[in-house]
Amino acid sequence: MTSQNTKKLSNPFSTGGGGAHFEAHIQASFVVLMLTDGYAPCFPFSPIKKIKLQGKVDGFDTDDLIVFVGDEAKSVEKKMIAQIKHSIAITQRDHIFGEVIHSAWNDFNNPKLFTRREDAIALITGPISKTDMHNVQWLLAQARNTADADEFYRYVDKANFSPPKSSEKLEAFRYHLKNANGGIDISDKELYAFLQDFYLLGYDLGHEEGVILPLLHSHIAQLNQKDVHLIWSRVVEFVQTKNQYAATITINNLPEDLKEIREKLEKPSAKHMPKDLEMVEHHELEIVDWNQHKAASHLASVNFIGAWNETNQSDISILEQVIEDDYADWVTEAREILQETETPLRLNNGLWQITERLALFGELGSRIFDQHLDIFKTIATSVLTERDPLFELPSSERYLASVQGKVPPHSRQLRKGIAEGLAILGNHAGALTNCSQHKAESTALLTLRDIFTAADWVLWGSLNDLLPTLSEAAPDEFLSIVEHALYASPSPFDELFNQEDTGILAPRNYLTGLFWALEGLAWEEKHLVRVCVILGKLAQKDKRRQSGNSSANSLSTILLAWLPQTLASIDKRKVSVQTLCKEAPDAGWELLIGLLPTQHQTSFGSHKPVWRNVIPDDWKEEVSGQDYWELVTFYAELAVSIAQDDTSKLAEIIEHFDHLPKPAFDQLQNILSSESILALTEEERLPLWENLTVFTLRHRQYSDAKWSLSDELLIPLEETATKLAPAAPLHRNKLLFSSRDNDLFEEKGDWQKQREKLIKRRQDAVEEILDQDGLEALFGFAQEVQKSWDVGYALGSISAGKEIDTALLPEHLSKNDDKSDNFVRGFVWGRHQINGWSWADDFEKTDWSAEQKGIFLACLPFLQSTWKRASTWLEGDDGHYWKITGANPYQSDGPLDIAIDKLLDFERPHAAIDCLDKMRHSKQEINSDQVFRALFDALSQPKELRSMDGYHIRELIRLLQENSEVSLDDLSRIEWNYLPLLEFQGDTAPRTLEKRLSMAPEFFCEVVHLIYRSDKEKTAPKEASTEKRAMASNAWRLLNGWRYVPGLQDDGSFDANQFTNWLERIQEISKQTGHLKVTLIQVGHVLIHCPPDPSGLWIHTVVADALNQYDADPMRRGYSTSAYNARDVHWVDPAGKPELELAEQYRQKAEDIENAGYQRFAVTLRDLAKGYERESERIRGEHETEE
Repeated sequence: MTSQNTKKLSNPFSTGGGGAHFEAHIQASFVVLMLTDGYAPCFPFSPIKKIKLQGKVDGFDTDDLIVFVGDEAKSVEKKMIAQIKHSIAITQRDHIFGEVIHSAWNDFNNPKLFTRREDAIALITGPISKTDMHNVQWLLAQARNTADADEFYRYVDKANFSPPKSSEKLEAFRYHLKNANGGIDISDKELYAFLQDFYLLGYDLGHEEGVILPLLHSHIAQLNQKDVHLIWSRVVEFVQTKNQYAATITINNLPEDLKEIREKLEKPSAKHMPKDLEMVEHHELEIVDWNQHKAASHLASVNFIGAWNETNQSDISILEQVIEDDYADWVTEAREILQETETPLRLNNGLWQITERLALFGELGSRIFDQHLDIFKTIATSVLTERDPLFELPSSERYLASVQGKVPPHSRQLRKGIAEGLAILGNHAGALTNCSQHKAESTALLTLRDIFTAADWVLWGSLNDLLPTLSEAAPDEFLSIVEHALYASPSPFDELFNQEDTGILAPRNYLTGLFWALEGLAWEEKHLVRVCVILGKLAQKDKRRQSGNSSANSLSTILLAWLPQTLASIDKRKVSVQTLCKEAPDAGWELLIGLLPTQHQTSFGSHKPVWRNVIPDDWKEEVSGQDYWELVTFYAELAVSIAQDDTSKLAEIIEHFDHLPKPAFDQLQNILSSESILALTEEERLPLWENLTVFTLRHRQYSDAKWSLSDELLIPLEETATKLAPAAPLHRNKLLFSSRDNDLFEEKGDWQKQREKLIKRRQDAVEEILDQDGLEALFGFAQEVQKSWDVGYALGSISAGKEIDTALLPEHLSKNDDKSDNFVRGFVWGRHQINGWSWADDFEKTDWSAEQKGIFLACLPFLQSTWKRASTWLEGDDGHYWKITGANPYQSDGPLDIAIDKLLDFERPHAAIDCLDKMRHSKQEINSDQVFRALFDALSQPKELRSMDGYHIRELIRLLQENSEVSLDDLSRIEWNYLPLLEFQGDTAPRTLEKRLSMAPEFFCEVVHLIYRSDKEKTAPKEASTEKRAMASNAWRLLNGWRYVPGLQDDGSFDANQFTNWLERIQEISKQTGHLKVTLIQVGHVLIHCPPDPSGLWIHTVVADALNQYDADPMRRGYSTSAYNARDVHWVDPAGKPELELAEQYRQKAEDIENAGYQRFAVTLRDLAKGYERESERIRGEHETEE
């Protein structure tokens, strides 16, 4: 997010961004566990009862996720507070890890929020290094399984017992805990206690080969095996919506569709009547014949749409068209039907649904005539051609569509029901005995045709969720429609790929429904080839190349050899792949690579047809070994055959050599050693040799691994690599500078030694090229490899003559940040590492320009010695250095204040902030004037925030707040502009602004006026500008977090006169401006934090008296609202006891207040008590209904 100009009182920074997708999926995983009665990590055998998102509002510093578990029988509740970081390093230098530990330490030491040895603190991460995971998990396990701290440290200190890096990782914890503890060392026992409650949970969500997502899908499959993907996506979408409101999620407040899915899990297992009771006299239940029911005709018509929302007038209008009658008459009949024992209707919160639609369709089919089908066709076409207003918003704002009223006129349930009605018509026409022959099937087909006749990308996107159902209505017609759109110019799918949401929430793909529709049709052999070609064409249009829902993933899922998602024969599957490779070669090649053994070891299955009975009931997802090897061998041999005439494909398939079945393995080896390949030029053979060399090196490096090839297979490949090896150094040495360092290590062992060996090999390579081909050739070589900096470093670190220096410098110094520039930077760094400053100082620079000197200095470490030379060499023109230096503060060996001033002088405030934070982190004295200047300057320079920028800024603001000598006006401006980054109730709350609200009535009123219109304004308001909306958002954020009651003093005492004077003044101002009502409501919000009275009354009498005044009703309403919303995170007790306890507390408070003489305020408190009583009744009722 970009920052605003300092003159604008707006929020210039945002804490949202990069990790939202990963965080939302982690949160969703816990919702799935709760939905399926699963258990939470850290708490074996403890079901999840409640999940709090964004716990900062409730005082938690570790705030991404709070998971509450409990044993209702024992009335025990525990919690796991979790921070979610997609990537992190468990090291002393990792600031993100430091931030996590700082927050965890705060919570660990807060007994109001955290109970030691009962609750848990978790760091949930994506993939992290094996070293970090292994060593840290070992430490945490030992902390929880040793008798005491002494035993724990004995184990850690035993080199033969503990992992090699365990002591180093333990010190990383100790280092950051010391910082979190105000720079004070923590004892061994405190560290031990902290580790006992700390958990590191690795989640591989988002990885095709991962474990977590399949496990979650397995949980979901307990509820619904057919729609696992759909349910998972629905949970993620629900969590994303709730996340923005920092909501608490329980089973009771899940959406109705998820509750319905859960019912399957909650049904009790079947129990059989004891034999001795079977002879007891009983009455048989009366079975209703719905075809003879007085409402049968209406019921038959309503079954076409399946569901409607009685609060939606558009739905009511559709229903009246279907039944050709007034809704009032029908709903009277419907309510009577609800009373029947085996009613086909269900009503829940205004949503009507027909259960068992297919059975009812068969029972009432004779009551449907051609006229009904014509009416339904008109209705379906009208409703399903509606364009979703969501697409009127930019993609980054679509998550706010419902908030902004951008929703379709008809309910989601009615739209879904109509689509299902079309699918029923297309597949179960036999029940309509009184309709013309084929009338039902043609109605479904022609309706689809009418819907998509002029469909653009907006309509396709609007129908996304319904496409799997619509495809079943008329499969051949649907495939023709898709093909027509696919080959249209422009194709609607091109734009839909571009429309994927990229806002602050997880991306949303508007083609998922199409992929699932095609997956569903692929189950039938007659559709398979056609579906595969369509998916291949779509894959070639899709440039995103992301995991998850994509046409490429659908293809591989359908055709997996070990779990095919089609009933087609093996021969037909082979034909499908061959046809795909012919018509969409790029997609075909990608598919073949993905179908090789071990490439997809996990599959969640594909979408299965719901309304078409194509999958036999006795079908099992089983594949014989013979069938599996026949298919994978075919896939592999086809891939090798295609690759033999394309060296780029041949190079790619070499990377999968060890995954090829024996026939394909031998086929590929023969091709690589064939005369036609050996006859290629060195440049053409180069990628083949490089990939084969890296492949054989990896197997040699890990020769003891189970997956490593035997010498019998490996030696011939190494011999082939030798034949392919280029003779020219310029070709042969490219590999050293084009692969990851680890891939080039020749053996396992000490990383540093291997790294030094690799540097020596690179130096030798550079010397060889230099001796044989010269410097110009080496310079060109650096342009062709990936690691041009390493080429330059190798050259700089060998003892080549000065002619190299003068040939490169200063001619090739530039600011282009390309490979040439990186090569020269690496060369300068290498020379400096070997020779020190003498080399740079002795270099003849008389003819160099100031710009060249600045670039040269920027290639050197960010040290005081470099800055001094910038001053002397550039003689007052040192901006050539300071404007471009990388300014890595961790290269510096001393104070950074000089560098900070320079960076600010040359308009680099963000680099200055990094340096200031380094000084803070190193406990160096910081100049507050520099902090102010850097923070103010940063507001005028838009910049994408990195993950640590917000943390750096908050910590610097906290330092300013702790300095009693800083300007309060300047500090107020800083807090206002960075308000979105500050945390109320935390170490970096906007303290100055909060106090100013409480002490300056004029400022408080000004903030209120930014949010609310005056009631004196008679004209319609103009649309607010972006700047005004930003200011209003900041003002709301400030008032919403305000806790500092006017009159409250720093020592905790309360100045009644100050409060009274403040209240009188804000009332006087608000009356004049027309804001009295909203102002008093805001005052009421903050008064819930009022301290008790010295007399013992639970609230100060002066405040109670103000709340009791006859004209203070808005203030009392504000107090009531804030009191109700201030309730702590809580587990929902099915008996409603906590609510009854709160009701009793407020009744007692009301009694005390009334006895003290404040009867009006007492009424408000009694209303609060009544509200909690009603909530208790509601909770008990819902629990009884579920049982």
